[in-house]
Amino acid sequence: MRTFAHMRKVLILGGTRFIGRVLVDRLQGMDDFELTLFNRGQTGGDLFPGIGRIVGDRSTKDIDQIASTNWDVVVDLSCYFPGDLERVLSNLSGTPEKYVLISTCSVYDASETTVLRDEEATIVGCTRQQYADPSPASYGNRKAECERVLQRSGLDHVIFRPAMVYGPYDPTDRLYYWLHQVKFKEELLIPDQGERRFSMTYVHDLVDAIVRSMQEPLRSSVYNVITIPEVSIGAIVRETCTLLGRSVPAFNASPEFLKQNQVGPWVDMPLWLDGDHFTYSNLRLKRDLVWEPSDLKKSLERTLAYYDERGWQQPTYGMQEERRIELLEKCKLVG
Repeated sequence: MRTFAHMRKVLILGGTRFIGRVLVDRLQGMDDFELTLFNRGQTGGDLFPGIGRIVGDRSTKDIDQIASTNWDVVVDLSCYFPGDLERVLSNLSGTPEKYVLISTCSVYDASETTVLRDEEATIVGCTRQQYADPSPASYGNRKAECERVLQRSGLDHVIFRPAMVYGPYDPTDRLYYWLHQVKFKEELLIPDQGERRFSMTYVHDLVDAIVRSMQEPLRSSVYNVITIPEVSIGAIVRETCTLLGRSVPAFNASPEFLKQNQVGPWVDMPLWLDGDHFTYSNLRLKRDLVWEPSDLKKSLERTLAYYDERGWQQPTYGMQEERRIELLEKCKLVG
């Protein structure tokens, strides 16, 4: 690990909601970095009172404010549009040692059915229409183009591609839906035997990779950041049952049943994808950064403790409870 002769100025774009909150919690306890957050100030305004802030919207002229400082490192947590990244790059008054971009495994071409894809797998293109399209359908295309913008810039950079990120402060409730089901429900509705596989990224593991990349001499690299390369709803439910000391009967809903009843993958039925090819390899990151991800049990223990502290609010993700019960009863009749 490198040591540095001076405190390095770090600009964090984002930093108060989820990944950024965990990252800043980690970095503010380190003597190597002088942190400044640039964000809109819409969440976490009372967090991190001792850390510098620039309030603004990166998609407007507000981003001009970053030009007043020569940044040693830029960590970009909030880049969703290529044009926004171009504005940031054009306002850097010096050449940072490293630009760290948080991308996503959604850049991979979903039509490919290879399992455990590595960083050389095909990523999607981005049309001019998708370039500024705010809809979720173009999310992966926009993020892929952000990667290409950074790669063309000539800056030393590290691009991280996490899968679904989970853990403390997660605002999406995608994993939480299943933790809440196990804790409170007497019967579970499980899609496709609960064994379709996907990848997940624990937020503390992602933050560990970011911090290591800021300390190590990596040059223009792309990494999947994957805690559990192959996990399933069934594995999550079984481990959560063990951790909570519960035994909950589960009823299977086949893919055909779910489609017939217009249950949408991932949104209506959280974490369910009809296939095993949304899985990604973490071998390059483990090799280059000597990075060891958490196991499922440890990460779920810490995540459950977080929801204990928060009082287990009703999940905002997934189908309504009335709909779940209706489908559960239909499954029982089907047998």
